[in-house]
Amino acid sequence: MISIERRRIQRTGSSSYIITLPKEWVDSVKLKGGDYVIVEKYGDKLVITPSVAEPLTLRANIKVYSGADSQQVLRMMLATYLTGYNLITINFDKSIPDLAKLISEVKNIVRAKLAGVEVIEESFNTVVFKVLLDIRELPLLSAIRRLHLIVNNMLQDCSNLLEIGDLSYAHAIIQRDDEADRFHHMLVRELSLALLDVKIQHELGITNVTEILSYRVVVRNLERIADHTVAIAKRILNIGGLKNSEVVCRFLEKDKDLFNKAMDSLYNLSRRGAEDVISESRRIVNEIEDALHSEVMPMQIDIREKVAITLMLDSLKRIARYSNGIAEASLNIKAAKSAELDIK
Repeated sequence: MISIERRRIQRTGSSSYIITLPKEWVDSVKLKGGDYVIVEKYGDKLVITPSVAEPLTLRANIKVYSGADSQQVLRMMLATYLTGYNLITINFDKSIPDLAKLISEVKNIVRAKLAGVEVIEESFNTVVFKVLLDIRELPLLSAIRRLHLIVNNMLQDCSNLLEIGDLSYAHAIIQRDDEADRFHHMLVRELSLALLDVKIQHELGITNVTEILSYRVVVRNLERIADHTVAIAKRILNIGGLKNSEVVCRFLEKDKDLFNKAMDSLYNLSRRGAEDVISESRRIVNEIEDALHSEVMPMQIDIREKVAITLMLDSLKRIARYSNGIAEASLNIKAAKSAELDIK
């Protein structure tokens, strides 16, 4: 529970100021007269912690009853993970049919989808997961670059799939989506923790809390681009390959270039780069809509392939728009970091 108090600053000596500490807080952290505390400065904020502080443990308990399946359990597990809990206990009702099978499914899905989660305790109907991630080992921008690389490789595999026609590329794209999801979930967790703790904001290189919202947009758009790349791969698999791929290839190449320009505008916080992406994304979306009417609709091809091409072009429109969203978020981050902005 958050408690807010106003404390009067008192002057002592010629250059120092003092405030008193709340008795309830002092008692709760087991301090006494003569003990030291650590005072850390983060921008215009001070954080006071005991000199020997236990790491913050956020605990969550999930109770699972008969009728729930592994996907429902995963969604609640994911919710607690993204919120920032680091010790998550799942209690399964003993009357659930095939309980051992359900628990095994949950553990396997959690390991596949969530980075840094391990089982530390287990009984007949209880599993305790601990999140072992240390955000200092993979700073925010480094993790975003890693997710960018994964998504870019998925797009490149999609190009190879269309140009070569080897369906093994489609399977590779679908499998790599799990890795993209893991990094997406990990980044959302980091950003959630940054909202809770100014020290974590500092460790992630965030100077203003409003940046967190913009980085959340970036991460979400990266994940959505990966999802639409998977959607293209699955549609090609469903029809056993694409014979008339020229129009899809053309716009996929434009999307790849736009996507990487958007990410460059983020890394460099380039206003001009972001503006170029925003303008180009609108142009690409209009070109795709024109191509649907002038090229795809008149095609004398199998109806299943025509439908697949139409849906693929819709995914490519969305990828362009998500790249636009990344560029807009980079402008927001730039504004949050500096109040002095030039438009040239």
